[in-house]
Amino acid sequence: MTDIEFLDAFESGALNEFHHRDHIRMAWLYLRRFGFEDGSKRIIDGIKHFARAHHQTQLYHETITWFWIRLVQHALDAFPTKDFPGLIEKFPQLCDARSIDRHYSRETLMSERARIQWCPPDQLPMPSAPDGRF
Repeated sequence: MTDIEFLDAFESGALNEFHHRDHIRMAWLYLRRFGFEDGSKRIIDGIKHFARAHHQTQLYHETITWFWIRLVQHALDAFPTKDFPGLIEKFPQLCDARSIDRHYSRETLMSERARIQWCPPDQLPMPSAPDGRF
C-alpha cells in the first residue's frame, strides 16, 4: 500500500488492523509532512478517530502516544528520509513496541495519570531534539 493509500485508509477508519509498525509509519508520515506541532495534533486526532471508528476508545493512552511521537521525531531529525524502510533500518527500535519499557517503569506507564496526560520517563530520559523541544 502506498503512503497515500495507507493514510487514506487510516483516516477513513478502513484499516482492519493497526499494529505498532503502522502507528510508527503513520506518525512518520504526518511529522514529515506537517512538522512537529501540526503533525502531532494530526497523529493524536487520527488515533482517537480510528479508535472511535473501531469502538476501542479505552485504548488511547496519552503518554504512550507522546513517547512515540517524540521518538519518531527524534529519528526523523537525525535521519531525514523519504523512505520509511530506510528509517526503520537506521532506527530498528522504532518497531520494537517494548522500547518504551526502557524509559518507563510499569507502575508509571500503567497509571491513570499517564493514560490521560503526558508523564515524562521515570527511568531512561528521552533523547532531546536539536531545538530542545522535548
